[in-house]
Amino acid sequence: MEWYVVRKRSDDALAHRVAPSRSRLAVTLTVLFVVLACLALAGYAWAKKGVTLKCDGRTMPVTTFQFTVGGLLQAEQIRLGPKDLVVPGTETRLRDGMEIKVVRAVKVEVTADGKTHTSLTRARTVEEFLKEEKITLGKEDIVTPSLESLLSKENTVKVVRVTKKIEEKQVNIPYATDRKPTTALPKGQTKVSTAGKNGTQTERWEITYHDGKEKERRLMERKVVKQPVNRVVLVGITQTVSRGGEDLRYSRMIIMRATAYTYTGRNTASGIAPHYGVAAVDPGVIKFGTRLYVEGYGYALACDRGSSIKGDRIDLFYPSRGEAMAWGVRTTRVYILE
Repeated sequence: MEWYVVRKRSDDALAHRVAPSRSRLAVTLTVLFVVLACLALAGYAWAKKGVTLKCDGRTMPVTTFQFTVGGLLQAEQIRLGPKDLVVPGTETRLRDGMEIKVVRAVKVEVTADGKTHTSLTRARTVEEFLKEEKITLGKEDIVTPSLESLLSKENTVKVVRVTKKIEEKQVNIPYATDRKPTTALPKGQTKVSTAGKNGTQTERWEITYHDGKEKERRLMERKVVKQPVNRVVLVGITQTVSRGGEDLRYSRMIIMRATAYTYTGRNTASGIAPHYGVAAVDPGVIKFGTRLYVEGYGYALACDRGSSIKGDRIDLFYPSRGEAMAWGVRTTRVYILE
């Protein structure tokens, strides 16, 4: 009996010792779970980042658990070309609030110095691209499009080399031909009285070349060294008409309205006494002293005038009133004789 009692006490003691150990384990596990949960939450919060991604003309807010810029691009399926640039670099660790920008290189076909090639570039303007390609421009060179033009996806840039040269040369000044009428020759005949000679002048030209080919010439200065001598050609104006079995040489023929007059008691306007063969004319049409042949009348001398004789009119002298009345008023040919 006593042995039984002693054993029961030992079991109770053991139970008292085991119970506290299990309680401490449960608490420890609970604390550990809470700590792990907190750590997980903290890790999640730490790993989650909100960034701004700028690419291909778009601005996108992105939430990511990636650690680097390169990982973000891979996750977003953004591929970089040979000369594309990402800012900041792909190895940069991501931070919350960071801005990532992808700068795409564009294709440019450039023609310069007789050669054409295609390049990829991240230059913003044509000027930046040409500097990148180490293409030096001259002062007069022409660039299409202009240096300030922005580059887009597909571009064609052309550089035209412009050079200028001054050229001096002597050229002939062609002589002119002067034609002068003369009564010394029959009508239709000509005679050179002065031979023509070319003159000379010095000319200074500015020549513009585009890529070695002449584009424009501009006369800068012209200086006469020797004046030309004009060629003088005499042109015969004397004509011939046969009247009364006689060939008359004349320079001009006028159709005139002819009247007749007789003695007035005064001399003619030229001072000579009136006689058959005296004709009154308009000196503005026929000069005094001109020899005439009047059809129906014969030879006459222009040496008188009348108040009513104006223009293409002529008044012929007859010795008697009857002869003058017989002439009357008629239209006739008057030849200006040589």
